Amino acid sequence: MQDFFDYPESKSKDEKDRKFVEALARGLEILRAFGQKGGLLGNQDIASITGLPKPTVSRLTYTLTKLGYLTYSPSLEKYQLDSGVLALGSAYTSQLQVRQVAKPYMDAMAKRAQVSVGLATRERLSMIFVSYSRSDDAQSLRVEVGSRLPMATSAIGRGFLAMVTAEEREFFMQHLQKKYSEQEWPAIKADIDASIAEYNEKGYTSAYAAWDRNVNAVAVPLKLRDDKIVCLSCGGPSYMFSKENLENVLAPQLIHLGRDIMGAGV
Repeated sequence: MQDFFDYPESKSKDEKDRKFVEALARGLEILRAFGQKGGLLGNQDIASITGLPKPTVSRLTYTLTKLGYLTYSPSLEKYQLDSGVLALGSAYTSQLQVRQVAKPYMDAMAKRAQVSVGLATRERLSMIFVSYSRSDDAQSLRVEVGSRLPMATSAIGRGFLAMVTAEEREFFMQHLQKKYSEQEWPAIKADIDASIAEYNEKGYTSAYAAWDRNVNAVAVPLKLRDDKIVCLSCGGPSYMFSKENLENVLAPQLIHLGRDIMGAGV
């Protein structure tokens, strides 16, 4: 598996893949910076987020603006994403077959159980939602397509970690550890290990007041025919979705939802 989490640091030039085009990678890192922070960013902001030299950032933001991926505000001296990025995102979601197959099943569960149901895939060390179905209940959790959750502390991220191979999981765990302090990591790792055991025993993973102290959720991972892993999740505010309700009522429905989607041939 390619070690891409440490870019641009790590690895000497001799160790890097000779087919790897650093200029392209740096441009993509700049686009990712907007996904991390959102809104308007100046060259100094981008340099701080990416670790790239400011002169390099200036050249790349100029190029990305010329290509229609960024737009520049002269009055604010800052950039924001432009429609070229939307075109790429739309192309990705339109060819993601599981998204089209899963949506009616997700809508049905959301309406029946009065819960929000999400479908997410991995993006680096986060889980990014590619589809979302809301209940009519105004108090259900509000998440949009493109929203991210942390892999280590969300039910949907733990579902992903439960589905990958042991070798792949070790790879992710090594990189996840770098995101947390020495004081935080032991408890987070213990929760991940418990979630993997939970999946092996019950078929789902859970997170209670983990990535957000006010949110409880359960998740079910799916491995598609092309070996891609996606995860379903449902949950919401902890005052509405207790641990007992999620485990005894919603988790079985989410498992059944996963089986319906897989049975549809994805």
